Amino acid sequence: MNTAATIKNQITVQNDSGYRYSIEPFLLADFARLLPGQEVLDIGTGCGIISLLMVYREPELKVTGIEIQDSAAANAEENVTKNQMEIKIIRGDFLNLKLAPKQFDLIVSNPPYRKVNSGHINPDEGKAIARHELKLSLSAMLDKTKPILKRGGHITLAYPPIRLQETLHELEMRELFPSRVRFIHGNKNSEAKIFLVEAIKQKKSDLIVDSPLYVYNKDGSYSKEMKEIYDSFNCIDRTHHIGEK
Repeated sequence: MNTAATIKNQITVQNDSGYRYSIEPFLLADFARLLPGQEVLDIGTGCGIISLLMVYREPELKVTGIEIQDSAAANAEENVTKNQMEIKIIRGDFLNLKLAPKQFDLIVSNPPYRKVNSGHINPDEGKAIARHELKLSLSAMLDKTKPILKRGGHITLAYPPIRLQETLHELEMRELFPSRVRFIHGNKNSEAKIFLVEAIKQKKSDLIVDSPLYVYNKDGSYSKEMKEIYDSFNCIDRTHHIGEK
């Protein structure tokens, strides 16, 4: 049986056997600066959830989602069709695709969190690729990203705090200057589980640290802000959690 979530009265589906999205897509789609007419790239789109959420938020976006795993890409194509949205899904390895220079205004990704030598690699290939940098490392992704992003364009990513210093350094090395960071906590008494970062190509600015987002109240219910984020996407299924990739 497929997991399902309602977006704009349609159903998004995803593989039971592969990696299933948690809360990060909603956080990323909410954090990203979306403007009408933007050319947007979603790297590692999976079942297409981030692309769907962004187009729900701003219908005039021109979104392309890239996915290396055939089964996930098939689900993304199905989800786009069911939601009647104009999103282009490309099956293939992002690192090997030929993309036009300075094509995109915004690039978004919820990439693999773990390095290859970090922790146990899941025997399920789909989960392993989603969780570990088996196919896409941070440095390789940014090397490919820089030339296809317009000057002044934005890149928005999610990573665990243990990789904060590395991520900021890797971005700055490529003239992708961090402009905004937000830390995501389970609740007010817990350490941050995720950070969201926005960087701008070849335009330096002061780094703004947004107020932290607390996903849950002390009683385990969703916080007011988290409810508002879900409501903004008309999401009925709220079983997502901050999981360890």
